[in-house]
Amino acid sequence: MRPGEQLLMMVHRHWVVFAFKIGYLLILFITTAIILMMKWGLITLFGTAIFWWGLSIYWMFFLTFILLSWINDELDLFLITDQRIIGIEQISALSRRVTECGLNRVQEVNAEVTGILQTILHYGHVHIHTASEHSDMIVSFAPNPVENGNRINTIINEYRSSHSSTKNSTF
Repeated sequence: MRPGEQLLMMVHRHWVVFAFKIGYLLILFITTAIILMMKWGLITLFGTAIFWWGLSIYWMFFLTFILLSWINDELDLFLITDQRIIGIEQISALSRRVTECGLNRVQEVNAEVTGILQTILHYGHVHIHTASEHSDMIVSFAPNPVENGNRINTIINEYRSSHSSTKNSTF
């Protein structure tokens, strides 16, 4: 944060993203149950040690995938201050993108809710279009996207009205 800057709003991912991770765990358990039902045939084919070693490797890779997927979604964060919008997106385990845009450069804010699941669970996407061609921000899986989009628009309008009156008073 810059000196004198105030945090007005913080947007994390909607909880439904983490429900998907539970779905991944269910897939892991179901596939493991299927593999264990075929255990004797697989042991006959590959041997006991290779069967258990392969099942352990399968679990390690699947759990690593779930952990990295969770970290990717958990560390995504959008901050709206009284001066700028900061988007922090975890791209992969070792890659992060931080996008920053002054409130005076925001051209429009749109909310998108598509489908019955997004409508019922109140999540969607918030698109923040800026004057720069490469820094549009998309808040995916945003909770209450229409309300959050309206709140961001209100913050931007308050910023513009307070700074336009300051410019007019100096002339």
